[in-house]
Amino acid sequence: MRKGSLLVVLLVVMIGIMGCGKSSAPTVDAPKTAPAPQVPVKDAQAGGDVGEVEEAAPVAAPPAAPAPVAVPPVAAPAQESAAAPEAVQAPEGGGVPKLVVPNPEYNFGKLDNSETAECQFVLRNEGTGLLKIENVRASCGCTATALDKNELAPGEEVVLHASTNLKGRQGLQTKAVTVMSNDPDQPTFQLKIVGEAIASISIEPMAVQFGRIEDNEPREQKVVIQSNKEDITFKVQSAEIEDMDFIQHEIKEVEPGKKYEMIVKAAGDLPVGNHNGRFIIRTDSPERAVIWLPVSMQVIGALEIMPPVVNIRFSEVPDEMEQQQLSITAGRVAEFKINEVVVPLDTIQHELIEAGPNAYRLRLSNMPRTDALDGKNIILRTNLKDTPEVEIPFNIYKPRVRQLPTPPPAPATAAPAAAAAPAVTAVPAPPAGVEDVSNAPEKAKQ
Repeated sequence: MRKGSLLVVLLVVMIGIMGCGKSSAPTVDAPKTAPAPQVPVKDAQAGGDVGEVEEAAPVAAPPAAPAPVAVPPVAAPAQESAAAPEAVQAPEGGGVPKLVVPNPEYNFGKLDNSETAECQFVLRNEGTGLLKIENVRASCGCTATALDKNELAPGEEVVLHASTNLKGRQGLQTKAVTVMSNDPDQPTFQLKIVGEAIASISIEPMAVQFGRIEDNEPREQKVVIQSNKEDITFKVQSAEIEDMDFIQHEIKEVEPGKKYEMIVKAAGDLPVGNHNGRFIIRTDSPERAVIWLPVSMQVIGALEIMPPVVNIRFSEVPDEMEQQQLSITAGRVAEFKINEVVVPLDTIQHELIEAGPNAYRLRLSNMPRTDALDGKNIILRTNLKDTPEVEIPFNIYKPRVRQLPTPPPAPATAAPAAAAAPAVTAVPAPPAGVEDVSNAPEKAKQ
């Protein structure tokens, strides 16, 4: 029995050794090995040690396969990745244009007003994209421009030619030339042409501005007309005022053929309101046969009313109404009071509001936009002895509609000639007793 037990123990040990040898080779899938079958104890007298050895000696499981080495994932191409953001497309042509003008102002100094001031501006593209010059515009018709090309590659430049005609001009001149391009930071770039035009016959000052004066305050201003060239003499033949008949003037010769003085006067009872007019001065010199002298002033009466005239735009729709508000304050008087407001039409609604000491607001509504108010006035009745009534005139103006030139009639297009009708040959009538077959269909050939 003991001999048999030893054989069993040796058999179990050999099986365990063989299992350990097989499990030394790692496997990829590392499957679990089923435990070895239990060997039954044949001899109950083998003792507890033998039985414990038999149960504690299962076939050893192979060691676990080594953990796989982590491999960083390979990034998929951008076109294959749905989550990758789309690339920003560059604008057509690529880059951003930038217009640079090294010298944006040209000063021609002093020139005779019979000459033309000519200059050149260098336009340069210091950006990275194609620069497109879309338009070049001068501030007045006396200035002309010319550009060789309107598209500049990065680093390229072009010369802009400009000329200003000084004929009939006098004194300081400022002309602007605006360049419009596709530069996103500065789409409009302004160039300047400055200088002084010297007139052969000059007038100083070039405008009479009386400013704000009272209706009973006399004003006058001296104007000098003179020749600036030794070989030019002239004579002032006449001076006429337009739109301001209440302005007076006197002309006297200071130096024969070379210098005149003209005194412009604003005296008497001046009409209240803003006034703008001009003198037309004529000479016998071809150098400057006509000289224009603008005149302006704002005449203030006992009360200052703003606006001094109720301007209403004419409308052909009879039911259209106008509403306005006027401000009434002290003019040449220190204190006043309005006792009554009289409107020319009963349908006009008005409200006089005392805004403060010697200050009122007059609200007008329901004023028709027709000719019904043309030549009419609003009357303010005051407590002033010398000005018991103040009139506010209405002005009905009609907007000017520019008549577009009628396009020339389109040249008459000859209608396509109709296909000529085939000539019809008269067929004589058959003799009596013979059948008429002229309109009969042809018989099929046999």
